Amino acid sequence: MKTQQALSDEQERLRIEGLRALARIIARRALASPRLPSDPAPDRRGDETQRARVRRDRSA
Repeated sequence: MKTQQALSDEQERLRIEGLRALARIIARRALASPRLPSDPAPDRRGDETQRARVRRDRSA
């Protein structure tokens, strides 16, 4: 099994700083997005297409 070498204090500080920056980016993007996580992705069929298909199926 491979043992990991301990990070220096400076490396650990940079690692934590990078993780915080990444967390801020993710949080900003999540808060700025009007789309809920359960919504379909923009490149997939949305609710309108699904509703139209259901109406078409019911009218037949």
